[in-house]
Amino acid sequence: MTYPTYPSPPPALPVERPTPPRALRPVVALLLTNLGLSIVLTIAVLILRHSVIDYQIAHRHIAPGQRSVTRHALSVTIWSRVFGNLVVSIVYTFLVRALLRGRRWAYRRVLFISIAGMVGLLLIFISPYPAWMRIEQCVQVVVLAALLYFVTRPEVRAYCVDTRRRFQR
Repeated sequence: MTYPTYPSPPPALPVERPTPPRALRPVVALLLTNLGLSIVLTIAVLILRHSVIDYQIAHRHIAPGQRSVTRHALSVTIWSRVFGNLVVSIVYTFLVRALLRGRRWAYRRVLFISIAGMVGLLLIFISPYPAWMRIEQCVQVVVLAALLYFVTRPEVRAYCVDTRRRFQR
């Protein structure tokens, strides 16, 4: 029994993607800078974790019986930052790739990251941290503010257009 042969499918046509605008370059650079600052701070805090925890405990009004519980909670916080940065590094990889492809959801995530990141860093200022950490946090707020500025440029917004139809009749 022989099976009929079918002609091979035509070659796939190359998909033309629009070239990302130049205005998107600073957005990607600032995203990676923010990620780099977070990773550097995490490594520094991990290396100096005992002195950072001692500083935080010394600058809070904690009852003597609660110091060991607070020390443990602060230690867990430091280790959760390491895990969080690992996850964020993986997410940023996909986010940058989608942003370069003009995906609207990536554009919205970058807006959210810049706004939520600034609010989160400003809220951290009520917690006691050493001066060197405060300086890094200020630099990171400036990077996130610049990210918010560049991501809201008309060229970037126009490039990241939602191509789906929201309401189909």
